[in-house]
Amino acid sequence: MATIRDVAARAGVNPSTVSRAFSGQAKISEDTRQRIFVAAEALNFHPNAIARSLSVRRTQTIAIVIPHIFPGFFEDSFFPQVIRGLLEVAYQRGFRVLVGGSNSHEDNITQTFQILGSQQADGIVVLSNRLDVDTVGALRKQKMPFVLVGRPPAHYADVSWVDADNERYTQMAVAYLIQQGHQRIAFVGGDPEVAVTRERLKGYQAALDAAGIRACPEWIDYGYFAEAGGYTAVQRMARLDKMAPTAYYAANDLMAIGVMRALRTLQIAVPDQVSVIGTNNAPESLHVVPALTTVHVPYADMAALAAEILITAITNDERPIAQRYVDCELLIRDSTGPYRPDRAE
Repeated sequence: MATIRDVAARAGVNPSTVSRAFSGQAKISEDTRQRIFVAAEALNFHPNAIARSLSVRRTQTIAIVIPHIFPGFFEDSFFPQVIRGLLEVAYQRGFRVLVGGSNSHEDNITQTFQILGSQQADGIVVLSNRLDVDTVGALRKQKMPFVLVGRPPAHYADVSWVDADNERYTQMAVAYLIQQGHQRIAFVGGDPEVAVTRERLKGYQAALDAAGIRACPEWIDYGYFAEAGGYTAVQRMARLDKMAPTAYYAANDLMAIGVMRALRTLQIAVPDQVSVIGTNNAPESLHVVPALTTVHVPYADMAALAAEILITAITNDERPIAQRYVDCELLIRDSTGPYRPDRAE
């Protein structure tokens, strides 16, 4: 097996120069660097990753803590999309992804700071939905670079984040239902303590306000991102009789599918009698009948952008400074239609 000394002899340089060339940090002429790489390839030499990480004080790893707080968390498309985005970029950039888990809001924070303190990774992607101002402030004091997926609860010019404009795109989805003639529109949110739920509720309320529709408190429910939560919301709202919704907006597709299942149980036709919109564009949204109208939120792209920002900062030995929104899209399919009073009442 070839060694650094073998590569050095073939390239006509000192072994220390070979080591510096593979560290990626040393100032070496491009001619020398290429000569070393050609020699290494000819000898089938691959530098030891652990030894290289020690020499450059890097692990070539980024981390993320996944808060699997709710039953059915892994059934939602959010988690696999986030992991896909992280892995694709990390692999392309020569990094690994360290995944930690937590089963509560407090444990999520604990696990995050344990990773920061243990130096198992060079940087961390943080899911910010339940972070408070104090936690973000504490993150800012750490040496390890981080990027949030989701905006922080307060403005920090020096905190990097990637997010979707949840309020804006929820308002767009609800406005579409209003354009179809619906006025009794339900909101089925996720966890009311999560930032994205509050942002989407604001968008829902903004759409109703803009149309001059007075929101009914009984039209608002929380399904905690679970299919059963959407089902239960319909069971409760169906008892409103003449005030029952003629359209539902759900903050993820699992809850929207639960809404459709409950409506089918009640023998209420979608979309002839009631329209349904979901969120996320999960794979199953195309396979339910009728196909689900949904807001496409590109979580994989969000995670990939966060990883790209983080790894670039790590490579350049600097703090990441970027605040980006990704575009979303309303995908109109078969689960929405015009309000028809002759069928809705």
